[in-house]
Amino acid sequence: MADSWPEAASTYQALCNGDPVAQSDFVVAFLDPLVMFLNCNFPAADSHDRLTAAEDAILSVIRDPAVFDPSRGSLPTFLRMAASADLANIQARERRHQRRRDLEDCVELQADGGNSSAEQSTNLLPSFDDPSLAAVITALDAKEWQVFGLMREGERRTGAFAAVLGIGHLPPVEQATEVKKVKDRILKRFQRAGGRA
Repeated sequence: MADSWPEAASTYQALCNGDPVAQSDFVVAFLDPLVMFLNCNFPAADSHDRLTAAEDAILSVIRDPAVFDPSRGSLPTFLRMAASADLANIQARERRHQRRRDLEDCVELQADGGNSSAEQSTNLLPSFDDPSLAAVITALDAKEWQVFGLMREGERRTGAFAAVLGIGHLPPVEQATEVKKVKDRILKRFQRAGGRA
């Protein structure tokens, strides 16, 4: 696994020196190995959550290279630790949201007097037939619809999302940031409506 990581010192130094291509070089060098690390070590985690955690860890170093202290270990070790922590935070946040949704469902059942039929209970589960989710889907613009389709197919390559968003001409780090914004916006809409993409 360690052999799949690129040489880090020169890439990191270029980032610290403000080299104009250092940000994109950094993303290209470290995103795939970091996602692969998360895939191997957290296979049960949602693939979108793993990608988001990897992107967040990389973007934290790009935004503030001083967040990494070379005297405390290697850059790959730092990125693995940061991405693992980011993933744990994402999962904890999702568990809180799920508990809140479960509590709301429980309150709805109590409001019914606890006499709901099995069929009615099943209707409380998020479904794309649910009008609130259908409303979210129909509110997506053409580009968001394409991004949503890629997400449903399990696509994880930033380039694929950048292509449908028409931002393939931007540097990789900007592509990653924009793609993340759009995907997060779509997921938030579904979460607010009570479902998950």
